[in-house]
Amino acid sequence: MKRTNKALIAVLAGSLLLGGTGAALAFGGPGKGGCDRGGMAPTRAVMQLDGISDAQRSQLDTLRKEQRDAMRKQMDAMSDARDELRTAMDKGADAATIRKLAEKQGAQVTAMIVARAEMQQKLEAILTPEQRTQLKDKAPQRFGDGMGHPRHGW
Repeated sequence: MKRTNKALIAVLAGSLLLGGTGAALAFGGPGKGGCDRGGMAPTRAVMQLDGISDAQRSQLDTLRKEQRDAMRKQMDAMSDARDELRTAMDKGADAATIRKLAEKQGAQVTAMIVARAEMQQKLEAILTPEQRTQLKDKAPQRFGDGMGHPRHGW
């Protein structure tokens, strides 16, 4: 196999891996249900904490809606970039073109991860210190082992 083809395959594999990993992190990983995709989104889990006031519920609901809309737009942009990269590969684009498209996709993954971190900070700002502690204590039981499997007996 030519060295150019190996480099092209490495760039494609890396961009696909980066894109998949970034999307999983941005949505909280398998089984986390971020952005209303099955399971329970973190902002919905917060709603079940003890002592959530009506004002907090309103703020959390607004935050969830804003985050959902922003993430959907970001996911659409990522999908378009992925399609653009596939099309370029199918048409036999050169390594420089593929690299540019892969970097574009990587920037979108980065933006999604940063948006999720910002959302987490906004969520924690709404909660009291006691509620944040309660959420952290319940998170492992609610969200499972990080692989989408609930923890039983622990």
